[in-house]
Amino acid sequence: MIGIRDAGTVILMLLLLAAPCWAAENPDGYYKKHEHQFAQDVSGDGFVMVKQEVNTETLQLQNYMHGSGSMDMATLINSSQKSHRYKYFTGTGWESDSSKCGNITLKEQNEMSYAPRSFAYGTGYYERYPVVYNSKLKEKTCGKNYQKEVGTSMHHQIEYAEGFVKDIEVNLDCKGHKKDAKGQGLVEMRIDEDVTEGVVHVGELMTNEEYGWKKPLIEIDENYVGSFKIKKNMKVTASKAYPKDDEDDWLTCCFGGYGGIDDENKKWGEEEIFNCTCRQVAWDKSGWSNLTQEQYTSDKVKVSLEGEQPVVEEEPELTIEELLEMLREKGYEGNVTIDSNETTSGNTTLV
Repeated sequence: MIGIRDAGTVILMLLLLAAPCWAAENPDGYYKKHEHQFAQDVSGDGFVMVKQEVNTETLQLQNYMHGSGSMDMATLINSSQKSHRYKYFTGTGWESDSSKCGNITLKEQNEMSYAPRSFAYGTGYYERYPVVYNSKLKEKTCGKNYQKEVGTSMHHQIEYAEGFVKDIEVNLDCKGHKKDAKGQGLVEMRIDEDVTEGVVHVGELMTNEEYGWKKPLIEIDENYVGSFKIKKNMKVTASKAYPKDDEDDWLTCCFGGYGGIDDENKKWGEEEIFNCTCRQVAWDKSGWSNLTQEQYTSDKVKVSLEGEQPVVEEEPELTIEELLEMLREKGYEGNVTIDSNETTSGNTTLV
């Protein structure tokens, strides 16, 4: 007999076994581009033991059963891992990147009925003394998504059952983010079953690396002993945005005063600011490529951004009439002698 305390310990261990390791990647999986299909339809009478495990870089499916008696089962398992390449415009040109995705699905219909069975092996001792299989029915299915944004496992198990009729479906999905699209993660389990004289456990756990199983965000722990008809739908989805680049403002340090900013938050020092290094970096990141545009200073000195020597614009020369008009506006009266290129000698003009 299992005591109440021992039963509680067993249930807790089931939860721990069902929990992911809260990492971004499945410790039992890795990336390999593939597509996998598995289909079976089995019926018969005797003893059966089945173990099915499918992994991707971030997903895991486990399906297991054993027992003696009669069985009628159909199973479909599909999995894939792919990599999609895409292009995006940065302002200066087109760049390419890649995004990974993985998927695992399980659909199963199973009807089992327990009964002891014997089998005679060979023609020697075990022909005269057949091996007797006397195993109650056990079946469990577990789906895990190890993405940091999801961190979820779902678990279903039947033990010590006289019989069950069960339909179960599991969907696991992981899509990496793109430059202009969010990544996605999915864990889904659907159960529809009729269990006779057995122990049923259904669990769901969601947490992250910081808290782990000690402080889960979602914890569902259900246990049924006896004969039950159970229907359950469980689903967790999450999205992951593309990490934005840290854009350097050409005068980031000047907001609120340079002296009041912590050193670790200063992107530029005094030298980079006053020699315009920060402006050039910001222009390069913004895609500004027209470096031939001219700037004019207040003293009319034309400066080229391509490094040409400054050119000083000369003032236009005044004619005699314009000079006299300017003197009259100033209120000047008297005789004026003007040297002019128009004559070989000086002229006296009355103003």
